[in-house]
Amino acid sequence: MSDTGSGSALTQWLAQRCDAEHVVITSQRRLGGGAVQDNRLLEVSVSGGPMQGEQRWVLRSDALAPLAISASRQEEFLLISRAWHHGVRVPEPLWMCEDESVLGRPFMIMRHVAGEASPRALVARAGEGALEPLVEELGAELARIHALPLFDEDQKPCDDADWISIQLADLQHRLSQLEPPQPVLALALRWLARQPPTRSRTVLAHNDFRTGNLMVQGDRLEAVLDWEFAGPNAALADIGWFCAPCWRFGGAGEAGGLGSMEAFLRGYESAGGERVDREQLERWIILATLRWAVIALEQGARHDSGVQPDLELALTTHLLPGLELDLLRLIPVDPEVDPNSLPRSSDRTGEDSAETSLPRAWEALAALNDDARELMDITRQTLKSEIIPALDGEARRSALMVANALSIIARQQYQGVSIWDEVRETLSQQLSLPMEGLDAHAGARALVEEIHRGERDAPEQFEALRHLLREDALARARISQPRAAQ
Repeated sequence: MSDTGSGSALTQWLAQRCDAEHVVITSQRRLGGGAVQDNRLLEVSVSGGPMQGEQRWVLRSDALAPLAISASRQEEFLLISRAWHHGVRVPEPLWMCEDESVLGRPFMIMRHVAGEASPRALVARAGEGALEPLVEELGAELARIHALPLFDEDQKPCDDADWISIQLADLQHRLSQLEPPQPVLALALRWLARQPPTRSRTVLAHNDFRTGNLMVQGDRLEAVLDWEFAGPNAALADIGWFCAPCWRFGGAGEAGGLGSMEAFLRGYESAGGERVDREQLERWIILATLRWAVIALEQGARHDSGVQPDLELALTTHLLPGLELDLLRLIPVDPEVDPNSLPRSSDRTGEDSAETSLPRAWEALAALNDDARELMDITRQTLKSEIIPALDGEARRSALMVANALSIIARQQYQGVSIWDEVRETLSQQLSLPMEGLDAHAGARALVEEIHRGERDAPEQFEALRHLLREDALARARISQPRAAQ
């Protein structure tokens, strides 16, 4: 976004909106967390009119390749305006521009809200119950969001919608559009279809209420951000999303990594939200984890397609093994199966153990190319110790992503037999599925089809498959997400 001079189309448009003589953008910078939307902080000097003086505004527009499930900026602006009107803590919406001649795409302007939105910085403050009051406040704020009017006058009510069936069908369709096939996600989808959570009240859901989309100042919530996915949904879908392991960012607290589930639900229910059954909530958490896994694949596809080459999008795909391990752990063991009879994964990397079905895979993974690994380690340490500390803002965030990418590359530089070949060979032998031929994904595709047809539903077969898929996910997590593999 370079057209920001005092005589630019943007500054002229801003001057008209705030009834000023003229507007000058003194500085701008990209805000973090803009994988789906592009957010820019504008430092603005306004001459004349009711807003004369120095202003801090946020310009929010579409990314180069927006997700199809994301609302338009006009739709999001109307939602934020409705929330603001009803006293929900959101950034004040100022103006909406649908004239693409101004910036080349629609955008909205909101008043900047001060505070901290970095999820890892917030989680770092959450030790020993330090943020329990904030967590309870977050629950109450979500209840206020769920109390917002569901519809505009021209919209039809959907109180009787079966959101579980709708979302499962939607996720299955979206998965069918992606390559390669995803057996773990298919298994989770099948389990939810067979044992779905109970229905929950239809509300206006935020649909991305999580740590990272919350602006916090001190111990107080200042604003709920990023409303591009908001719309009618089950109330428990929002709660399951906030409490899913993927949004805890390494924190111990079940509620967004910030605190206890009890504090969050206490705040939610005391502010008028429905009473929550914990057992049913666990199933909504599984559904939330599955939803994020599909979105992560779609985000990676935006990078892979070449439409929006972006390091953050490229790294999103590498979250998948950790999400798969979460799903395989969250799905409870069938009561007909004795847990003590199930095989267990080895936690030891590079050691030949009878407990693991992929010992050669671990050996291959451990046999990193020493020279390449050493060079990558030195490069990454230089980034972390000398370059990153000198940076701030978006440059610091980008450098951290580069360091993370270098770590993944280093772990992929192993010698000998490919770990992927070992995984395919093991699955082929134990599941009697085709793994060779012209189609490299034939075995995974055949397995996904078997899962959809219910041929792995029997408890013993389901648990045997869960074990093999866990070994596969662990093998990949040890490359892309070593912490998730621990």
